[in-house]
Amino acid sequence: MLDSPIVVKKRSADTPGRAGPSRRAQPTDPTVLAVRRGHPKALTRASQAELNRRRRRRKASGSLSPRPYNLTISHQHRFVWFRTAKVGTRTILGFLEEQHPEGLLVLSNVPYPTAAFADYFKFGFVRHPLDRFISAWQNKVCDHNHFHFTAEQRERMRTIENFAAWVAEQDLSDLSTADRHVALQSRLVDLTQIDFLGRMETFGPDFSEVCERVGLSWTEPERRNRSEASGVTRDTASAELRSIVEETYRLDYQVFGY
Repeated sequence: MLDSPIVVKKRSADTPGRAGPSRRAQPTDPTVLAVRRGHPKALTRASQAELNRRRRRRKASGSLSPRPYNLTISHQHRFVWFRTAKVGTRTILGFLEEQHPEGLLVLSNVPYPTAAFADYFKFGFVRHPLDRFISAWQNKVCDHNHFHFTAEQRERMRTIENFAAWVAEQDLSDLSTADRHVALQSRLVDLTQIDFLGRMETFGPDFSEVCERVGLSWTEPERRNRSEASGVTRDTASAELRSIVEETYRLDYQVFGY
């Protein structure tokens, strides 16, 4: 496993800046994505209409990302964070919300205009696939019936190998159908655009670097949404579980070097 963060892309010195204000959002204006006042998860009607217009023209114009993503955007500090479920998202989001009493955009499953955010700092975090899978199972199956299993199904899924076999049957690369808690991490982060990719295993120093890069005061974020220990860990996982997870998340293992 690589212990250091992955810096995927270097920003060139002549990258164009944000377009100046105008009445209508231009292709390179990041404020094309705006949310309603007091509702950071809901786009304004104008933004939704513009996004729909770009969706219709996406193939011809190439103005939108080919895939949708879960995005958290700060126009104030000029960053885009690709949220990856079960990789410290509650902790990071809680910290960022404290730093942005107003103006933080929290969007789910939306494509975004890549050119408009060319000079924004784009970052994400990833986690060892087996650790992430165990955390998702503990939190979304044992602690909560997130997948709406019947009582009989849920009892079967309390055996993690059974849950892993069920997940392996899903299309984890299609974010329109795959649940974000078990989807491929390599599909939740736009690897063609990202500037910095941190790891859960080195979260402290990696998140400190993110804060330094975007101009936020670094404090150790309060850890949130920790799942109760189930007794299953990466070290104690059965050979069957390891085999299923390694095959199911082969792309994540390869791309992130785990």
